[in-house]
Amino acid sequence: MNLILVGVLSLFLAAPAAAQRGNVTGEVVDASTGQPLNGAQVVIEGTAFGALTNRNGRYLITNVPAGTQTVRVVMLGFEAQTKQVEVSPAAPAVADFRLEVSAIALDGVVVTATGEQRKREIGNAIATIAAEDIVELAPVKNMSDLLQSRSAGVIITNATGTPGMGSRIRIRGASSISLSNEPLIYVDGVRVSNDAGFTLFTGGQEPSRLDDINPEDIESIEVVKGPAAATLYGTEAANGVIRITTKRGRSGATRWNVWSEVGAVVEPNDYPLNYRGLDASGGTCRLDAVASGSCT
Repeated sequence: MNLILVGVLSLFLAAPAAAQRGNVTGEVVDASTGQPLNGAQVVIEGTAFGALTNRNGRYLITNVPAGTQTVRVVMLGFEAQTKQVEVSPAAPAVADFRLEVSAIALDGVVVTATGEQRKREIGNAIATIAAEDIVELAPVKNMSDLLQSRSAGVIITNATGTPGMGSRIRIRGASSISLSNEPLIYVDGVRVSNDAGFTLFTGGQEPSRLDDINPEDIESIEVVKGPAAATLYGTEAANGVIRITTKRGRSGATRWNVWSEVGAVVEPNDYPLNYRGLDASGGTCRLDAVASGSCT
């Protein structure tokens, strides 16, 4: 009986201690102007207790467990702050905050056929290549080098082994067997053709008009991937779109950059003639003369 009585008394004594709670109150103002901040979110870390400041910058959080608690205040455009307070049922704990203004990183803006939009509003996958930064660090000779391995799904392959010939550009692979798989190319909003219009030597080798653009003159490149690009640029854009933005004039002192390159391709081997023969004096003669033995 004595043990039961002691147990009951212990429960009655422990209940008030476990139920001890208090309130947290305070004011949130702008550190630079001293003006109260309305709508700041104040929470007790590690709990579900919180409140919003009113138009006077005041807040009140009730029924907070007693003991040491961490109060955190967050508001868009300001740096978050935390403070520790001792919560007790005797009197409300006070935590005042003076928030410093913080710069906010804005969403990137993408220029499409329908105008400027924020990146998160674009329904298609758009990759941005900072060409100006890449040229300063990487040995980029032409546009093919600038696009190579810069964006997922963009594949640049050499069409031939002849120097000066163009490269094949594929965005997310080939989509047609008989039609062109080349993406559309826009320079400063104007569509340009990558078709050379002529072939060199044999095998259908063509130079690339895209490589005629100097990488030093490019500010940025946007790659619109997937068939969704056809919504913005028409059905011809099913293979993707490459948007090139060139550099613009900037304020400040005039600056001139000069760059030049000179090169030559020399073939040191002396190959025999395939369609003619040489006589003793070094002149040429027809193959039938070589066959008959009269080319001497």
